[in-house]
Amino acid sequence: MEFRFAIIFLFVYYIRPQDWIPSLVGANIIKPIILGWFISILSTRSRSVLPGLLRSPHDWLMLIYYAYVVWTGPTIKGMIMAFLPTVSFYFLTLHSLTTWDLVLKFLRFWNLMLLSVAAIAVLSLYGVDFTGAKDMTEIFYGRLCIGTWLHNNPNSLGHSVVVAIPLSYLLFFWKGTVMGRAVYFPLAALLAGYCTYMTQSKGSFLVGAGLVVLLFVTGRPRVVQIFAISTAATLGLSALSFLPRMQEMSSLGENEGVQGRLMAWEMARNIVHQDGTGEGWRQFVAWVQWEGESFIKATHSSYVQIGGDLGIYGIFIFIAGLWCVMHTALTIYPYTREDDVRERCRRCVVVMLAGYVVSSWMINREYHAEYFLLIAVAAAMHRLSRAEQLSRAAEQSDQESAGPALTSVDGSFNAPPPADTPEKVVKPLVSPVWNRFGLLDIGVCSFLTWSVLYVWDYVLKTL
Repeated sequence: MEFRFAIIFLFVYYIRPQDWIPSLVGANIIKPIILGWFISILSTRSRSVLPGLLRSPHDWLMLIYYAYVVWTGPTIKGMIMAFLPTVSFYFLTLHSLTTWDLVLKFLRFWNLMLLSVAAIAVLSLYGVDFTGAKDMTEIFYGRLCIGTWLHNNPNSLGHSVVVAIPLSYLLFFWKGTVMGRAVYFPLAALLAGYCTYMTQSKGSFLVGAGLVVLLFVTGRPRVVQIFAISTAATLGLSALSFLPRMQEMSSLGENEGVQGRLMAWEMARNIVHQDGTGEGWRQFVAWVQWEGESFIKATHSSYVQIGGDLGIYGIFIFIAGLWCVMHTALTIYPYTREDDVRERCRRCVVVMLAGYVVSSWMINREYHAEYFLLIAVAAAMHRLSRAEQLSRAAEQSDQESAGPALTSVDGSFNAPPPADTPEKVVKPLVSPVWNRFGLLDIGVCSFLTWSVLYVWDYVLKTL
């Protein structure tokens, strides 16, 4: 039952019927879902393969993130209640994905929701408008978007939908069926690609191109990798220049919208310099002066917004959560070549992580549910792998303690090996799954935090 609540939550989060169905407008339908979800997990007989709240680095990271937000917020009581639902999405999703098949089903439904958003947007171009997308699209001068809180601007819609192209490839085409390769993947790629194209979002074009290259690089022979990268660097970049609004990339510094965004970036950067803990969760607001008027300018960057709200330590924690996803994906290789479910899940998570990391430079998704859901999926995969590792280690220990068998299958006597026979070195059946945030992880996250600040400063100096 808890898995059904996880699916319902994904549906409500992406489709958001409360934003466009008149009878549901203004209704808070998330709280009843969370309550029912929580009761279901407590009452069900199905339990996680590794029971407990703090059984992986991901769990500890979420606890640290929560404590940090509460500590740096304006009021402790207010932050406890404000940030609690967001962190709850992580723990509820984690404890709902108790098998590899459920993880894969969750990722399939996630992809279906992205394609559904694309379908809602594309249908609005042909007169089937559920969300008032036509009016929103006209506000943005013909750039496609829909009338929901999550996708009420073209950039947000484009960055969400474009991920469905590589995801559909991994879920339908890679080691897929005839129908998946010939029908499902082409239709999904066409739908998501056309929707992304109509948003005219430069950032989503770049993310989509990068993810497609990633598909042809990950796990491929070195020759294929070199060919894919060289082709992307030549023909790929040339092809991108023909997409809508891409010609503006050569003069970004002269764009008024970009100039206002850079002002917001500079304000947030000053806060990071002055105060390591920022202004508090959701407290940073950039008031920009332009032609004698004062107005609020969005940062259009998750990293910049986190820096203004939570300071440099907040950026470190935010990046550490993403690194937990990557570190898990690097250490849960399948035991056999036939283990397609685990490998498919692993590759899907890598693609989604790459899309989120790059898109976070261009849109504000720092406190949205997909950050916590992505880490929850990785944490569920970590627990499953960890449980399998412990189980196999126990089996191996039992076999070693039993000693050599003295009888064969047919009942004949087998003498033990001579005492002077050298013992064979017993190799572990599985490679260990990382289970502690060590010095290497701290070093990697510190380097990534420094890289974010370096890119941030570079953009401010260059544009």
